[in-house]
Amino acid sequence: MKKILALILALVMLFALAACGQQPAAQEPTEVPAEQPAEQPAEQPAEEEPTPDTITVMVPPVSGTYQDDIDTWIAEFKELYPHLDVEVIKTSWDDHNGKLSTMANAGEAPDIAEVSYSAIGTYVELGVAVDIAQYMDPERLADYDQNALDYMSIENTVYGLPLYITIQALGANKDMLEAAGADVAKIQSEGWTYEEFLEVIKNGTTDDCFGFVFANSGVTASDFLNIFGVAAGLNNAFTDDLKYAYTSENMLKLLEAVEEMTKSGYMPNYGIEAGQRMVMCQQGKAMIFGKAMPLFENNINKNNAALEANDGTAVENSIPVNYAFLPVPTMEGAEASCFGSVDGLIALRNNKTTDEHLKNVCLFLDYISSGERIAAVDQTLLLEPVCQTGRDAYVSPEGLDEGNVASAARCIGLVVAPPAGVTAEQSASAKTIMDEVIVPKFQALLAGEATAQEVYDAVCTAATEAFGADGLCVHRDVVQVGRDAEEYQHGEKLPRFADEAEGHEGSRIEQGREEQHPVASEAADQIAGQGHRRHLPHGDGEQD
Repeated sequence: MKKILALILALVMLFALAACGQQPAAQEPTEVPAEQPAEQPAEQPAEEEPTPDTITVMVPPVSGTYQDDIDTWIAEFKELYPHLDVEVIKTSWDDHNGKLSTMANAGEAPDIAEVSYSAIGTYVELGVAVDIAQYMDPERLADYDQNALDYMSIENTVYGLPLYITIQALGANKDMLEAAGADVAKIQSEGWTYEEFLEVIKNGTTDDCFGFVFANSGVTASDFLNIFGVAAGLNNAFTDDLKYAYTSENMLKLLEAVEEMTKSGYMPNYGIEAGQRMVMCQQGKAMIFGKAMPLFENNINKNNAALEANDGTAVENSIPVNYAFLPVPTMEGAEASCFGSVDGLIALRNNKTTDEHLKNVCLFLDYISSGERIAAVDQTLLLEPVCQTGRDAYVSPEGLDEGNVASAARCIGLVVAPPAGVTAEQSASAKTIMDEVIVPKFQALLAGEATAQEVYDAVCTAATEAFGADGLCVHRDVVQVGRDAEEYQHGEKLPRFADEAEGHEGSRIEQGREEQHPVASEAADQIAGQGHRRHLPHGDGEQD
């Protein structure tokens, strides 16, 4: 019995365990992870505020409104670059170059200055000119025409940005010209000779009016040589073979022309300030004036309108003028030419310059030399912009005299570009001769205190010291004198003097040449002596 009960209990327990095994196992509670904060982005460093900087720019009145317009452009630039300030030094044309030179030599040059391309070499030689390609965006530099950039470059280094390529010649009162016998239309379309020019200014000279005036007071005397010098074939300070050109016979011819015009009373025997030459024409005190540009038609027309309106804004004592833009005349033996120049803005170093500062300088330099700014300048000057952004913004003026437009177009085609290969040292030396010799001596020539020959001799002396005798362009006859001297030093008899040997006529010919060009003859003799010394290395060739 006990065995049966034990068996029954065992079975009951077995079934109970089986039933329990069929129930789902109780799930352990899942631990809910604590809520994690959202992932924060990595902390960014705070942007540095641009360092404040001040840029100085020195400019003359490039156009009639330029010195006012630049204030507007500076304000607009400030909106784009709030951390940059720009200060302007406003000069006149008469004092600009002298003031800039003084500041640069003192280590206090402005960051940006207006210069003519011919002056760049001086600042390169001084060590203050800046290679702007190192600090400008290449894409921005590519906006400017290469031929214009070439003028602003020395030895393939770009020192500034061009504002314009301009032509400079003569302006006149057309009615006075015709009264003096000039065929204005023919002159504008074909040019004229110096003899024709001289006859016209002779006829146009009266007790109250000069036939011809030119801005030649002080440093502006260099303008006369550069602009009117093309009449004598003096297109540049250096020839294509890089000889200094102002020691040639052409220079003497030009100086003799000035001497003739002043002594005859056709031209003032005193310097004329730059701001007075057109005023004299407007007042009826001068028939022809220089330097002149096509843009002066606008100035003359505005003054005519002011006279008609009688609003008190016209030039004092001025008269209505019908403006004519004329080419410079051409002397015998020279080819018709026109002075063309590139004026621009260059970057300069001073005692406080840093590389970061120069980046800011070039930023503003580019801003005022491009786009709407330069389009406005060139429109006022009646010139075509020399950068693409300027051309895109340019609007051609209307209502211009057709004869003046045709004359300007002809003159542009006569411009002779400066020779390639002129070094900074040559350029600087040429400017030194211009400033220290030609300019003061020219004033003496005007006043009758020096002759054309004396001025020429002084130039030859200075040029020989600067460039050496073999660096000069001299008159063909003068060069021959030097060759003759070399041949005589070798004991050779000159064939062309063979028939005249007994009378020593050859010596008299040489003497005449030397009397005509004494200093240049000395330079030619140095050439001959140098050539001879190459054969006599012990110095025997120096014994004359």
